[in-house]
Amino acid sequence: MSLLKNSFPIHGIYKDQDVMIPMRDGVKLATDIYRPSNGKGAPVDFKVPAILVRTSYDKTSNEWDDVWPFYTRRGYAVIIQDLRSRFRSEGNGEYYHTINPWEGKDGFDTVEWLAKQDWCNGKVGTMGSSHRAITQTQLALEKPPHLSAMWIEAGPTNIFLHEAREGGAMSFQMFSALHLHALDSHEIKDDIGKAKIIIDAMRDMRSWIKKFPLNPGETALRVTPYLEKTAFDYYYRGIYDEWWDQEAANQDSRIDHHADVPITLACGFYDNFIGATLDYYLKIKKKNKSPVNLILGPW
Repeated sequence: MSLLKNSFPIHGIYKDQDVMIPMRDGVKLATDIYRPSNGKGAPVDFKVPAILVRTSYDKTSNEWDDVWPFYTRRGYAVIIQDLRSRFRSEGNGEYYHTINPWEGKDGFDTVEWLAKQDWCNGKVGTMGSSHRAITQTQLALEKPPHLSAMWIEAGPTNIFLHEAREGGAMSFQMFSALHLHALDSHEIKDDIGKAKIIIDAMRDMRSWIKKFPLNPGETALRVTPYLEKTAFDYYYRGIYDEWWDQEAANQDSRIDHHADVPITLACGFYDNFIGATLDYYLKIKKKNKSPVNLILGPW
């Protein structure tokens, strides 16, 4: 924080796009790296801290267009990475929405790869909201040695309680959300026919939800089998079981394994995950010795 507090937007920006960062199993994840430059087209000649975002929503999305310039001009490297089997990253197509067993390890490997780069000072922070918040908590349970700080915004830590079955019944907004993830999945890629099936369903989502109960193979998500499987796991698993209890779905019960680093948690009063954020704050504040801050606001 002291670097940002005392910094000014004096740097240019040096971009490395589609850097393929290797994971421990050989899969490479597509990553954009924005580094401070000296204004003459070259990176600065001193080491800088890194801020990592791991996203399922496309690393080139314009949601970051005001973010990476702000930090990079002030002396930080900003790194935005597509998750495994998303957009430009490699993978076998397996993608289960917010419950992917490999996310913690992929996050660990990315943090440690960044820390070893000759331009990095060894300090790697993370930030992001919603699914980008979940991926932070998942990697924090792996305790990467160079993880230095976290900004976690509006993220659930227990998918059963906070996201997919809050209150007991399936949250059907998640059924709708799965179609958004399906549209840009590796399972569809450039298949216009499959994309049309998803888009037509999205245009008439109210009617689709009224058709329940449905069975696998009867929804538009049939063209993305991994995500249809996720939809029916959300739908059929009304009792908390071993599937919900896996670490990828429930970080809350494993909070004792969480990295002890400075953390800011943030959420809006009207956000779905306000309760999850408050629970996270109370538990991590009690556990960690490092500073933990909470920001809530009327959004």
